[in-house]
Amino acid sequence: MWEKLWYPYTLIIVFVLIVSFMPKRLTLREMYFSVGIIGFATWLGDVFVGDVLKAFQLGPSSKTYIIDYLFVTIIPPAIGLIYLNFLIHTKSLLYKWMWVVLSFLLEWGAVLTGYMTTKGWKTWYSIPVFVLVFLVLVFLVFLPLHLKILRPEK
Repeated sequence: MWEKLWYPYTLIIVFVLIVSFMPKRLTLREMYFSVGIIGFATWLGDVFVGDVLKAFQLGPSSKTYIIDYLFVTIIPPAIGLIYLNFLIHTKSLLYKWMWVVLSFLLEWGAVLTGYMTTKGWKTWYSIPVFVLVFLVLVFLVFLPLHLKILRPEK
């Protein structure tokens, strides 16, 4: 079982370390609200796609373990925090594409290591989903708008 679980444990440790030691450009308030909103959106998306549509399963068995909860709760908000922390209005579209590619590679890694099992879904099907959902909705629209709402006008 460890051969499938090293991936989520490693990612959790890496992302927690990055978030802990990155130079902070976000306030504690911005980080707090961002983690809550990104985490909530992730849970909604994963429940819909994973449980309702039955497109994937996390973990080596049909049982849900604490690592599965930690993976879904920590990794996406950490990605969002890192993205927002280094987001400035002059960042190019290439910066946003980098995060789409990273997100896809993390999913692909989960499938390759056996931690994530797809059901009637090929990993490459996620590419247009990542482009539409992550690039357009999340990285270009939602997260910058979210940060603008959190920051008081100067």
